[in-house]
Amino acid sequence: MEEQEINTILGHSDLEIIKKVKESVSIPVIGNGDVKTAKDAKRMFEYTGVDGIMIGRAALGQPWIIGQLVNELNNENISDITNKKKLEIIKEHLNLAVEEKGEYIAIREMRKHICWYIKNLRESSKVREKINRIEEVNELTTCLEEYFNTL
Repeated sequence: MEEQEINTILGHSDLEIIKKVKESVSIPVIGNGDVKTAKDAKRMFEYTGVDGIMIGRAALGQPWIIGQLVNELNNENISDITNKKKLEIIKEHLNLAVEEKGEYIAIREMRKHICWYIKNLRESSKVREKINRIEEVNELTTCLEEYFNTL
């Protein structure tokens, strides 16, 4: 593999350095950086020989990506997440946050998570503006349900 190709496989991660570390130590090595898809994960494993990988920012707004990557790496069928399922996950996340931190704090913290969840969906910028002004769980849930019904 050419150096330029290696450096662009996963964006900005330097797979060559990760590979050299793996080859020079006898302890398990975990690869990290720019793993956003199962294809990225396979390339990381195959090229560097790492024992595992970490998923970082790619999981923001799509925590199901980890299960999808595992399924694909195990050659199992993966399915895209539906908007209906995404809404269920958001509402579950919201309810758990309220239970853990109370409505006032949970709503404020969930705003950023909801923005990640809806990123790249149609008309999401308008919904983000609205969500960032909402202060009650019921109003937030209604807003999300109405939005997802338009998708």
